[in-house]
Amino acid sequence: MELVNDKPLLELSGVTFGYPGIVALREVNFGIKRGEFLGIIGPNGSGKSTLLKGVLGLLRPVEGKVLIFGTSYRNRDVRKKIGYVPQKSKSEASFPASVKEVVMMGLYSQIGWLHRPNQSHRRLVEESLERVGMADLAERPIGELSGGQYQKVMIARALVNNPELLILDEPTAAVDISAQRAILELLEKLNREQGMTVLMVSHDINEIVHFCDRILLLNGKVCAFGTPAEVLTKENLGSVYGARLFIYDHHGHPHIMVGDFDD
Repeated sequence: MELVNDKPLLELSGVTFGYPGIVALREVNFGIKRGEFLGIIGPNGSGKSTLLKGVLGLLRPVEGKVLIFGTSYRNRDVRKKIGYVPQKSKSEASFPASVKEVVMMGLYSQIGWLHRPNQSHRRLVEESLERVGMADLAERPIGELSGGQYQKVMIARALVNNPELLILDEPTAAVDISAQRAILELLEKLNREQGMTVLMVSHDINEIVHFCDRILLLNGKVCAFGTPAEVLTKENLGSVYGARLFIYDHHGHPHIMVGDFDD
């Protein structure tokens, strides 16, 4: 995505996040600009979800400062500019509601829990489902969707308020390969064609490398931050994942394999 503004949309300076008795992520310094697609990677327990909680204001930093759109997440106007797709929840996937009703939940902060949605709210839901290619399934129960379809509905719910920043936690986990590709291509379209800033946690390095402008590698701290070529080196990944890796160029992008290979 061609960046339209050099001022950071999100900036973390000297940030440490933790829980009672535990430091989960320390000395975090990085920023992203409007229009960027940032991939966040790292092994289990490296602090990926902790970082998202901190960015979303669900976890206050022990030290340092987190700025979004130049201010704190506690600012109500800032919260309206952010869409969030959490990790898939089994209980939510079986919730007795239709696709359009689940997307409508993204508007409850506007509608209020004791009020009924009006025509403009319904139109926002329709437009959001159209953006993710799920308008034809608006009436279908959420529990009857495939894994990939379900994730698209969660993205539609996050988009219904027309956010400027979309944050996703493992959106391609537990879906098949074709669904993974469809979800990533959807996110690429939102980023490249509609100018949305995307921040995504992923476990699949080889998938996201084709879509990200920059990558943040975590392991209790920021181990590397930069373009895919800068971050995805044998030295960086080997020190974090503790495995012997082979990295080769695949259509202009780094591709990683694990195992014993001759250099």
